[in-house]
Amino acid sequence: MSILGPLVAYLPTPRGSEGEVRTEPLEDLADRAIRAGASGIAVLGSTGGYPYLTPAERRLTVEAAVAAADGRVPVVAGVGAFTTDEVVVHTIVAERAGAAAVLLPTLAYLRLTDDEVIGLVEDVADAAQVPVWLYHNPVTTSFRYEVDTLVRAARVPGVGGVKDRGSDATELDARIRALVAQVPATVEVGCSGDVFGADGLLAGARTWHSGLASVLPAWYVAVATAAADGRADEARALMTRLAPVAELVVSLGGPRAVHAVARLTGVDAGVLPAPLRPVDGAGVTALAVALDALGDTPAL
Repeated sequence: MSILGPLVAYLPTPRGSEGEVRTEPLEDLADRAIRAGASGIAVLGSTGGYPYLTPAERRLTVEAAVAAADGRVPVVAGVGAFTTDEVVVHTIVAERAGAAAVLLPTLAYLRLTDDEVIGLVEDVADAAQVPVWLYHNPVTTSFRYEVDTLVRAARVPGVGGVKDRGSDATELDARIRALVAQVPATVEVGCSGDVFGADGLLAGARTWHSGLASVLPAWYVAVATAAADGRADEARALMTRLAPVAELVVSLGGPRAVHAVARLTGVDAGVLPAPLRPVDGAGVTALAVALDALGDTPAL
């Protein structure tokens, strides 16, 4: 049985002009995603800007998301940090704040070895009281999980899922099929990326983890629902319409572009933490054109 369901929306962390975390718009983002049909929400992922937050701000963010979810869907909390001790502390705090699972990226200044990553997974899973999700994101962490290493990590007791990605639909399809065939049945195979997630679901993944779903939740729910139900033609047709927006978001820098999409759609996502800067005028114009061409949200 799927723990998280077909779509987890990864929320940005709204900040005010002084850099403070603003819980009201965060709760609104969470509620909006849940009402649109997201089967889970996540905070403190890449879209949430976890490296830019203090421990106290992280705790506040998880507490606000859990309060907004109010038991309707599970809340996943990112726990990435440079040292194992920090990750364990973030894990304990997230658990106490009500997170249903924690997301473990391979954050490091020096590129980690396979054995170091396995050691990190073992230490965190041993300390955790909730399932640990393994996060493969070589773009931001510089560590690439080969399938064999990810399978090895997924077999660590306490691991509840993997969030994998591929450079294109073909690679993602192959990775998901290999993982589904090799990881324990208790481990939920998921995929990330705003562009190829439907392909991952059609290949056998049970969950699509998406940052853009936080500001376009109804669209992503429609695609994920069709893909999870095996309606491949419908899922791909919907994704063809959504792809110009998703591809622009990737090219403009995911978290920055998610904030820009939020502004264009009238959603309060706050400001970016310095030194990050908003998408420039040309990028905003391109996003506005793509969103206009996208048209009305499809009916479920």
